[in-house]
Amino acid sequence: MSDPFFDTNIIIDWLNRKPMARAELGRYQRHRISRIAWTEVLAGEPLETRDLVRDLIAPFEVVEIDARIAQTAADIRHRSRMKLLDALILATAQVNGAILVTRNTKDFPANMPGIRVPYSI
Repeated sequence: MSDPFFDTNIIIDWLNRKPMARAELGRYQRHRISRIAWTEVLAGEPLETRDLVRDLIAPFEVVEIDARIAQTAADIRHRSRMKLLDALILATAQVNGAILVTRNTKDFPANMPGIRVPYSI
């Protein structure tokens, strides 16, 4: 497995300086997120702080949605009825041979293969 992808909630926790998120990101040298997670983070920010947040997450490698990721997400959505944006985030990790680090156990059960839930709040 390669370095993981981080779900939106982990990035938001990190931006909010939660020690558990900082520790989790500290476990890895490379930090990757899906373009969907990038968009979700910025969508939650007021216009006044978006530039600051964009600068803070700029070091993260953002992986774009391509045809393989889109097809995998469609397959996940069809099989599990997972929300499309969540399926795109998970598909991004899967296509890149990585796990998804999240604390969203509602949409990504902790016992689902390829999911890491490092902490809960």
